[in-house]
Amino acid sequence: MQEMTHRLTTDLRRLSFENHDSCVTCDHVFQKGDTSHLGYGQNDEPLYVCNECSGNLKETAIRHYFSPRPYEIPDQETKLWRYMDFTKYVSLLSSKAIYFTRTDCFEDLFEGAKGIKKNKDRWDSHYLDFFKSAIRNPPEGYACKLSEEEIEKDAQHLLKDMEMGGESRKKRTFVSCWHESEHESEAMWRLYSSVLANAVAIRTSYKGLYESLDRDPSISIGRVEYIDLNKNYAGPNDAFWRKRKSFEHEREVRALLTDMKCKDEGKLIQCNLDILIEDVFVSPHAPEWFIHLVNDINEKYSMKIKVNKSELKEEPFF
Repeated sequence: MQEMTHRLTTDLRRLSFENHDSCVTCDHVFQKGDTSHLGYGQNDEPLYVCNECSGNLKETAIRHYFSPRPYEIPDQETKLWRYMDFTKYVSLLSSKAIYFTRTDCFEDLFEGAKGIKKNKDRWDSHYLDFFKSAIRNPPEGYACKLSEEEIEKDAQHLLKDMEMGGESRKKRTFVSCWHESEHESEAMWRLYSSVLANAVAIRTSYKGLYESLDRDPSISIGRVEYIDLNKNYAGPNDAFWRKRKSFEHEREVRALLTDMKCKDEGKLIQCNLDILIEDVFVSPHAPEWFIHLVNDINEKYSMKIKVNKSELKEEPFF
């Protein structure tokens, strides 16, 4: 078996990110626990392959046990919306960057939570048993020589580390939230604009968002799953992709990244606005002069997209 070099180029990371679920050589669909191999072929081309195809690697960068993504990726053309105040829209155009908020700054106190506190004892009991079993049954070639008392102590320590890690992850996880829908949402206008008449929405697609961020493999984009925390938990790797059922109306697709060094409450990530913004809409309560103002701002920042009046402003007949 080749020694791993840990040489991970952007092209290799992007290949494995975009083809996460299957081997790029034989299309084998990975199952949980399979070994996936990242490396380079005879002509130094990046490869992401299964065990059967690992012989095609001239260099193995890294191999690991496959684990499914904790989120679902929308179809490429799925429509995504971002509702915002006019000032945030101007900031988007002037900075040419998407703002990612640090997750401990969200109003929702359950952001990144694994469950409800009153149910924590069941969670602790489950993972304490899991850790003790893992310590008693080490990988082949190793033997557990610890006493039951030492196993209990180590398992408690691992449980505590996992709990502390959950808290610290909130300070290094950054998110940009989008609403998935084929149509405008009156509810989203109200939720995400502090002054309804002074609000703008941009429409893009999953493909547009991903490609506008330069197909960065360190940024994950996927659907949030809404669960009943009275009956369920979010797994250790799922917490930032799960929210309570009471938020289901948001139909959120989020872009998520981790930054260990950033101490700010948010960070700007450069993007290609020509790719990102497919359409611009103004609030259904916006006066006519506001539409002209947004068009003027677009022109100032060389955006050729014409502003659309809200479709909610259409007149009915009876």
